[in-house]
Amino acid sequence: MKKVLVLGGTGAIGVPLVRQLAEKGFIVHVTSRKQHTSEDRIKYIQGNAHDLEFMSKLLKEAVYDVIVDLMIYSLPEFEERAEMLLKATKQYIFISSARVYAFSEGLLTEESPRLLETCSDKEYLATNEYAIRKAKEENILLGSSNKNWTIIRPSLTYNTERLQSPLDEKEGWLYRALHGLTVFFPSDLSDVMTTMTFGDDVSAAISKLVDNPKAMGEIVHIAGAAPVTWGEVYDIYLKALEKENIHPKVKYFDDSKTVSAVAGNIYQYKYARSISRVFDNSKLFSIIGEMEFTGAEEGLTKCVREFVKGKQTFGRIHARLFGYYDRLAKEKTPLKAFGSARDKLVYILYRRIKRG
Repeated sequence: MKKVLVLGGTGAIGVPLVRQLAEKGFIVHVTSRKQHTSEDRIKYIQGNAHDLEFMSKLLKEAVYDVIVDLMIYSLPEFEERAEMLLKATKQYIFISSARVYAFSEGLLTEESPRLLETCSDKEYLATNEYAIRKAKEENILLGSSNKNWTIIRPSLTYNTERLQSPLDEKEGWLYRALHGLTVFFPSDLSDVMTTMTFGDDVSAAISKLVDNPKAMGEIVHIAGAAPVTWGEVYDIYLKALEKENIHPKVKYFDDSKTVSAVAGNIYQYKYARSISRVFDNSKLFSIIGEMEFTGAEEGLTKCVREFVKGKQTFGRIHARLFGYYDRLAKEKTPLKAFGSARDKLVYILYRRIKRG
């Protein structure tokens, strides 16, 4: 019986992937810093996969046919462990990102140019921002004498706990919608095309690449159903909330660059969310066979509904962004929404002082 190790397998992609692999008959080991109850075919191993000593010990204690790596590393971390991971398994699956691609007028294929090689913004290249770092980590694998890797580039992935708008996550727009605060959407990005992929679909595709000889030494992107514009995404979100009898106040603004600077994600805005990206999935289908992706309207509506009806857990609320929004809307977010004294102070400053 074949054994798969999933590193960081308790997140958006990992949870459904672990279940799907177990259903396929694999024995699945999952690392997590938190304690989880193991099940038939699924064993949780408590420990920090960023800890090299923990990982070395783990890989010596068991032999894995496949390692699926969902961790987010710093570049030095990945340089330090890449060869160890490649040598510890028959197939190492590295999760990169479709954000590595440069702008293209046509459909993106796995051979399309990457930002790392084509971007002329030296300041950006020096940051090792997510897309640049992922491309450099891909290069480490490409340059290895071990070719037992598969590089996967998922497009923007959503699920019940991750619901993105161009400039923020659910901790921004959805938190505000559910707490009676004005929701801000950037109208200047309304016509930008995005390809959002339901998390369960990403994990289903990955599960078909696991232990697949055709995937060895290949780069494959996974990019959902038909692309949609950000304007269509806003409409889907608002209609989904209306079905739950939630009618948020919405303000559209046309200066997303300023807001992205306030939020501290100017490079994500400039090189990801403000660029139309449409993908060709031919290579994926040639390896795993045809599969049907969940449409954006169906998937996003389902996730909004499940979140609203569920526990409604939010991560950290962005103090600067909320201060900026609340100054524009002449509203106040209760200070208890912010987890630290520093965030409370930052919120107050950004709400009171005109910036941008």
